[in-house]
Amino acid sequence: MVVIADVRARAARTIPVGLTAAATAVVLGALVAASTVDAKACEYVPVHRILASAGGVYKMSDGRELKATKVDVGGCTTMPSLPTGLAYPNTNSNYTVVSHENDAMCVTGTGRDGSMPTYKGFQAIVVESNGFKFSADLVLEDIDAQPVDNPANGWRETMSSLGMSGGAVVRPTMTTKPGSLVAVQQFRVPGASLKQVGFPASDLLIDGAAYNSWTETKNCPFMDDPNGQCKAFVSYADPIDRLLIIYSITQKSANDPNAAAFFSEVTLACGCQCGEKAAVPNTVVPIDGKPGKCRTESNTSPSYACDFLGSKWCEMKKTTKWLMTGSGDGACTQVPSSISKPVSDFKPSREFSRVPEP
Repeated sequence: MVVIADVRARAARTIPVGLTAAATAVVLGALVAASTVDAKACEYVPVHRILASAGGVYKMSDGRELKATKVDVGGCTTMPSLPTGLAYPNTNSNYTVVSHENDAMCVTGTGRDGSMPTYKGFQAIVVESNGFKFSADLVLEDIDAQPVDNPANGWRETMSSLGMSGGAVVRPTMTTKPGSLVAVQQFRVPGASLKQVGFPASDLLIDGAAYNSWTETKNCPFMDDPNGQCKAFVSYADPIDRLLIIYSITQKSANDPNAAAFFSEVTLACGCQCGEKAAVPNTVVPIDGKPGKCRTESNTSPSYACDFLGSKWCEMKKTTKWLMTGSGDGACTQVPSSISKPVSDFKPSREFSRVPEP
């Protein structure tokens, strides 16, 4: 909830001394608007809820629709007692399970022998959107190893993600925390495996997060990894319309053919259905070399605003803008702001439904 009194108090600390009353009102209005945007709850979607949705289609609070499917790629199957796509530890959780039960078909190789680790067989979840693209973030969690005395004898997990936009592959940014037991490394994905999940059927090299320590074999406790030792952070800054999540192992176990990991809810950027609005004729820009001084220039860039009849999908982007103080000498001040930036057309289909599972 936005407390206007709090915003006004912040504005009192932010607005420079000497602004005219009219300029002060404009700045205060901008601060209130920016604070409202900051407080807006963006969409976050646990993927298990998409999979469990009635009719196979999950409707978000803003009306957009998603669907998801699970795929056993290359003969890699899931653990029956803790299957891929399950909510964990209960249906109120934001976490979704990915697991395997067939070591022989799920092994990528570690790459320690100089070969390229390969996602030939893996557990996959594919999420698709209905007529829009979205920026997204998620966390791949519990990427760990079987706690055995000899690291060469235990399973070691790996996870990855890939996106598509209009049929073209989109690679995310994938990072780990300092001191992590997980490292980002390259994996090959054969075209035949990609074809099974609806991606272009040509071999790709992609980043994957894999358990990397050969001196410590740690089974990270679920939801008790505050230092992020067994996590990888995935971010799609470029909007996508299809999201792929991959789970496999780099090495099989000598005595345990089963393992499982988890991933967080998918957080979608704030946005709205939008349309083009009348452009602001002039914009205020700072003058190079003259701090606190601005000039106006003609604006030719189109502007967009939320519009339930609009044909675009916009995401909210935080920014700043310059405002003249009204003193007449070009003095200006910078205030927080936001813009609606179109990221795709918005053309939902009435035929949107669950992808048939093999």
